[in-house]
Amino acid sequence: MSLELRLAVVVAIVAGAALLGVVWRVTSGRSRRIRDGKQVDLAELGVLKNGKPVDEFGSRLTFLQFSSEFCSQCVQTARILGELESQSDDVLHIEVDITNRVDLANKYQVLQTPTTLILDRRGVVKSRIGGAPKTSTLETEIGSFEI
Repeated sequence: MSLELRLAVVVAIVAGAALLGVVWRVTSGRSRRIRDGKQVDLAELGVLKNGKPVDEFGSRLTFLQFSSEFCSQCVQTARILGELESQSDDVLHIEVDITNRVDLANKYQVLQTPTTLILDRRGVVKSRIGGAPKTSTLETEIGSFEI
């Protein structure tokens, strides 16, 4: 293989990686609407909040955050979602650690953490956010649900 061809291959690989990085950065943290979303089963999640099992969804919406033990952005995401929950009686934030729950990661197609699903009052997935959500995105989501 000639030196020029090797150099062209290296440049193409670097350019491709840079392009993928830009696409990932632009789409990370943004909400994506879901058509025909799944109904979430709270019992299957096995979530505790304040030492009690979560058995109902928020009366307006629920932020269902999937985290993992080694996620550097999950703590910050949980803090932001928790603050939004404390500001509204009709918003619920629940966090599920999927480190040892491959079944949930597969069922909800979680490829990165944090991943946040936005559920309506019946627990149907309406939107999803891959990566750390932007505050403006979260506020838009809250505003898009009827009271």
